Amino acid sequence: ICDRLLSHASEGEFANDLRNLRRSSEDLNRYIRSILQVTKIEAREFAITREPLDVNESIERVLTRLRPLASEKEIEIRAVLEPQFSIEADSTLLEEMIHNLVENAVKYTPSKGTITVSSTEADGFVVVTVRDTGPGISAEDQKLVWNKFTRGHKAHSTASGSGLGLYLVKYFVELHGGHVFLESQPGLGTAIGFKLPTE
Repeated sequence: ICDRLLSHASEGEFANDLRNLRRSSEDLNRYIRSILQVTKIEAREFAITREPLDVNESIERVLTRLRPLASEKEIEIRAVLEPQFSIEADSTLLEEMIHNLVENAVKYTPSKGTITVSSTEADGFVVVTVRDTGPGISAEDQKLVWNKFTRGHKAHSTASGSGLGLYLVKYFVELHGGHVFLESQPGLGTAIGFKLPTE
């Protein structure tokens, strides 16, 4: 409905209000979905459905959805994707992992920054990395970011969020037999991602 109204609205305060309404609705939807996923996890009712898929296609679908959000902050999203063999994974959860990582990068990267999403294959793993030019994460916060309902000290004042995104990424990655990683220094941006086994 917001998109339909926006298509007929001239630029100005009304159009900005519609964009804010759409963004808030999307945020609320994601928060509810995240809480429901955590509830399923804690009830041990979470199962994955593996199917052959191309990781790069999943990345491209997520970036298509998130580029409009990035463009509002004049953030450039680059994709550096190596050709991949298909892997067995849950397509819905894979896109959820990538979406959470890229959306976080968009939230915390300043205007006119750059986000680079890359894929490569090494040592029997497909590696997906999201690198941003944001403020970086302190060593203290790096120990906590994968925990449930945890957000960095700077995050509370710079962007909204539930503190569930990275917790879910870690859980979904480990369900697939993979692991997550994070490299960051304050002032020098962040590289965050995951490795999934190719077999």
